[in-house]
Amino acid sequence: MKIERISQEKLDQFKEMIDQSQTIAIGSHINPDGDNLGSTLALRKSLELYGKDVEVLANDTVDDYLKFLPEIDHYAKAKRDSYDLFIILDCSEFDRIGKLTEIARKSKKTLVVDHHVKGKISTDLNIIYDTAPATCELIFEIIDRLSLPIDQTVASLIFTGICTDTGRFLYSNVSEYTHQVAGRLLSLGADAEYIYRNLYQSKPIKVMKFHTKIISKADFFDQKAYSLVSKKDVEEFGVQMGDAETIVNMLRDIDEVKVSMILKEYDDGEYKVSLRSKGADVSKVAREKGGGGHIQASGFSIFDDSLEKASKKARAILEEIDV
Repeated sequence: MKIERISQEKLDQFKEMIDQSQTIAIGSHINPDGDNLGSTLALRKSLELYGKDVEVLANDTVDDYLKFLPEIDHYAKAKRDSYDLFIILDCSEFDRIGKLTEIARKSKKTLVVDHHVKGKISTDLNIIYDTAPATCELIFEIIDRLSLPIDQTVASLIFTGICTDTGRFLYSNVSEYTHQVAGRLLSLGADAEYIYRNLYQSKPIKVMKFHTKIISKADFFDQKAYSLVSKKDVEEFGVQMGDAETIVNMLRDIDEVKVSMILKEYDDGEYKVSLRSKGADVSKVAREKGGGGHIQASGFSIFDDSLEKASKKARAILEEIDV
């Protein structure tokens, strides 16, 4: 199955922008996940093998479960105030790249590669296709069709991003092409067993106990599940807030649940909401609330002065979602 999702014109523009740039930076959204880090680190490595000096700019902390990734030490503080080319991956909103926004705006040229089409970002080159289940799938297509270098490390990073953003190849936007790409990556040396073991089979006991507590607090109603995570919960078990992210999937996976939600307490009055579903379009409400994401996996933030108030708002929003 041959896929040429990206137009040749855009591929040629991408290559020209790379060739004409002496300094290149790659950035992505805050709260980095597997697709974020997989795509940015993979593209950086490929372009390095191509002969370019490229930086992946850090703008947040990396959760422990992703620290096994090769090249993770290249997720680092920017060395410059601006670049010839600033590449934004897995994000199509300037607000979502946090403190990197100023660097991007100062850079001579910008381009974006993403699979979230609802963003309003405008750059010198937008490569955005929502038919791709992960940005890593688009990065593979770019590397493959432009004959850019790909080694075992690049293959492993891309495989990780596709795996995490497709829920281990379970989501409805996974295509025959996705599986073909995965096969190509395995043939190039991606170690699926090592990746799966680190992503899904290396959970510390303290994280399991943390999950148990949050799930035990869950409220179930109208084929929906709701729970919340306070900073106190995180401190009690000595975990990271990022360790809560898989809980919303666990709640969704319950037979009687079609939509799940968790609310997470952060600093400065911000409460982050994660939504998952078994078919319902939860991205619509997420976009309405200033967030975004996938049809069946989205999120947004609520700003309030207490966990109790934010929780009431979140639950009210969940109650209005049609299943």
